[in-house]
Amino acid sequence: MALGQLLASFCKEPWQLCLTEGIVFGLGIGLVFSPTSTAPARWFTKRRGLATGIAVAGVGVGGLVIAPLTEYLVRKTSVEWSLRISAIYIIVLGSIACYFVRVPFQDKTRTLRNFDWYAFGDRRFAIHACMVFFVTAAYIVPYAFLPEFWVAKGLSSQTASVLIAVANVASSVGRVATGFAADYVGVLNSLVLCLTIASISCFVLWPFATGVGVGVVMGLCYGFTAGGYWSLAPLAAGKLFGIDKLASNAGIFYTVSAVGAWLGGPAAGAILSGPGHGTNFIGMSVYVG
Repeated sequence: MALGQLLASFCKEPWQLCLTEGIVFGLGIGLVFSPTSTAPARWFTKRRGLATGIAVAGVGVGGLVIAPLTEYLVRKTSVEWSLRISAIYIIVLGSIACYFVRVPFQDKTRTLRNFDWYAFGDRRFAIHACMVFFVTAAYIVPYAFLPEFWVAKGLSSQTASVLIAVANVASSVGRVATGFAADYVGVLNSLVLCLTIASISCFVLWPFATGVGVGVVMGLCYGFTAGGYWSLAPLAAGKLFGIDKLASNAGIFYTVSAVGAWLGGPAAGAILSGPGHGTNFIGMSVYVG
């Protein structure tokens, strides 16, 4: 991750950013997120949802800090130096965090040779993979395009950055709260409820989130419920297919989600640049919902 940011700071052409931010940085995220997000579930039984929620809530907290910090660094220094500074804190803080990641047991018999390559033959597995694909394809779109939407509606870039930070705060709280709720009402019930509310918020709130007030409500509703998805998706995989296979299955699902995220952003951009020439945010909100 740090290498991707560092290399990106020297890029001069768009294709170079695709290699550094898209491949190198993305590969780093994939290698880090899957084991760290599933490790807590292997330590806990009664409070598995809460433990996982607390672990993945760090993404929202990071977004709360990083969004305003990056905007500040770009204004005070430059895009290049903001990337280099981010590389420094990624390697320092990330190394400390990774040192403390442990699992209670390690099945050394599980290798690529005995990996279940036919898992997609299970209808439940295939349906869960499709859910992960489509949800992730939509999930990233509001975080990527809401700032542009707010600026187009007359808000400043600083205000848009703060509103995204609000969504990240709600995301952190939502990851913990939905994980806690899953321990009592069930993982699958919590997952369906979260995705339903997130979808409704895009249909109902996004088109009217043209000011700070409704923007805050949009950020709170979407951030809280959509953030819960990241707590509940791996727990749902553990419940459906066994906690002993959680690490390998989560790896598959996160790979599927990466493809969804890769396709979801360009699809949303194509909708935005269609009829209206950069103003078709209604079509984008319908697509996400």
